Amino acid sequence: MGITSCCRCFILALLWFQSQGSESSAFSNWYVEECCDWEGVEYFFYHLRSDSEPWFPNATLFAQFRDLQELELPRNNIGGFISFHAFRKLKYLRKLNLRNNSIQNGSNLCWGKYLSLYNLDLSSNNLFGSINSCLGNMTSLRLLDLSGNQFSGYFPFLIISNLTNIESLFLSSNELQGMISLCVFANLSRLSELDISFNHLEVETEMMSPSCFPSFKLSTLSLGGCNVKKISPWMLHNITSELWLSGNNLTGLFSSNFQNITSKLTLVDISDNFLHGTLPEDINLNFPEPRHLGLSNNSFNGNLPIFFSELLQMLDLSDNQFHGGIPHGMTSNMSCLLYLRLFGNNLTGDLFPKNSSLPNLRGLYLNNKHLSETFPYALSKSMELGIIDIRNNDLSGELSSYLPVLPKLKVLVLDRNRFEGKILMQICQMRDLSILDLSKNDLSGDIPDYVGNVTSWNSDTLLFLNGIDVSCNRLTGKIPIQMTRLKGINFLNVSNNLLTGQIPSSLGNMTILESLDLSHNNLSGVLPQELVGILSLEVFDVSFNNLSGMIPIGEQFGTFEDDSYLGNPRLCGLPLKIKCNDSVETSPIYSTAEKSVSIIIRTMYSELITQEEGSDAILHCHKRISQNYRSI
Repeated sequence: MGITSCCRCFILALLWFQSQGSESSAFSNWYVEECCDWEGVEYFFYHLRSDSEPWFPNATLFAQFRDLQELELPRNNIGGFISFHAFRKLKYLRKLNLRNNSIQNGSNLCWGKYLSLYNLDLSSNNLFGSINSCLGNMTSLRLLDLSGNQFSGYFPFLIISNLTNIESLFLSSNELQGMISLCVFANLSRLSELDISFNHLEVETEMMSPSCFPSFKLSTLSLGGCNVKKISPWMLHNITSELWLSGNNLTGLFSSNFQNITSKLTLVDISDNFLHGTLPEDINLNFPEPRHLGLSNNSFNGNLPIFFSELLQMLDLSDNQFHGGIPHGMTSNMSCLLYLRLFGNNLTGDLFPKNSSLPNLRGLYLNNKHLSETFPYALSKSMELGIIDIRNNDLSGELSSYLPVLPKLKVLVLDRNRFEGKILMQICQMRDLSILDLSKNDLSGDIPDYVGNVTSWNSDTLLFLNGIDVSCNRLTGKIPIQMTRLKGINFLNVSNNLLTGQIPSSLGNMTILESLDLSHNNLSGVLPQELVGILSLEVFDVSFNNLSGMIPIGEQFGTFEDDSYLGNPRLCGLPLKIKCNDSVETSPIYSTAEKSVSIIIRTMYSELITQEEGSDAILHCHKRISQNYRSI
């Protein structure tokens, strides 16, 4: 009876048992039919995937499944196979998927003259050295994916030329080198997808000579980072779907590269090149059917184009030199648009023109320095929004008057604007919010209690970068006790405000916190010993407050240097040079601690973890949190 991928979980269970030293008799009460419904199988599948060390299953376990047609074992941390020659017995195997494992030895995966594989996926492993010539014997292959490994040496011309049935070839993100022409693929008549991006290759794209004219029509060509210097006309006429040319050496005017071209490409990515000049107002005439248009990080200037295809889903014009306003056509006639990236330009005027409507927008990136007016009311119609990044502009007004409740919002980044008023109540209604950055505005009032109601901040299982930054405003009052319920955030920055009162001891409940900045406020009292329980804490700053008493002892507090405590003249204890006397004020927990602990702490110092932004912490707002979300 034939066994296909429906029994994948059964095979994984066999492998797991074998790795535990169990005998095959353990499966005597299992039957081939409906094997994926057998009791306990799902458990073995999960346990296998969660294994932290590479393991080496015995390939002889597969030999009994002589009619096996598909074998898929991705993301299981397999380091290789014992008795790998046993795979030769799988005469009917057509698909082998071993992607996202830890395999290093590629020679153990050559069964070309024994098997008639159609699909072989070895992507995202640790394979290194030259690509083994035995792959050239696997002439039945239709898909070969070796991307995301460490293959080196010169490009394997001879091996590839033997794969006469190949339809999809992926060799990207390796260490292959050399100068090649696309002519080497010209006789692969069935080739449809080709990706050789991000190696150390220099690719010549011209294929118009009689001896080199291609026998195929590619649907997808990916040549990112291939030192391509010219866009050949055949690429725009013979590629039917996707053209990836990012990170090359394309130069000249846009018009000289695409003059009189009307392409049916659905994806064009020429980002990270050296193209310049203006874009035509009716760029949709060049690309009437694109879903994705990526022109970022070039030197395009002038006004933004007015007309785009109504089918466009992704538009990235970021990091260029465009100026002027955002045209109405960009925000009113593109109902399919999902992602709009215009940051890093010199745009001026209103953030969105009046009567804008982007109902399906999911990501908005408009860090531009000069856009003005208030928070765009048009976004109230964009209920699919997950990311809003409109930092570093000149937006103003009372934020609470304009920000809509967006139920799917995960990232809200509004720092370095001129928003006023209180922190808005709408926050508590956006339960999936992960990142809130309202820093460097002119907000005032208390930090509201309801920030503790955001669901994604209450779970201590971190699935995303989570945190709050409201630094450099004019917030007053105390740190609300409800904020300490936020067990699911890993950074909190309330520095450079006017906060008063004591630091709540319950901050120690924020067990996955990595960065805590309370500096430059008017906080008083002692530092709670409970903070020592935040074992993940790497950045800690309470400088320039009115704190007193002994600095907590234990765990990671041995790694913080004295700049974490500057500007608090009544603090004492290590790492400060001010010694504590017997009457010094301490937190309740620390008052019962043994004095000998202060000796142990001397051995726990490590080099400074944190890094300052800016040269003067007193005169400039500074944050010492992870900046990873800046590139989201």
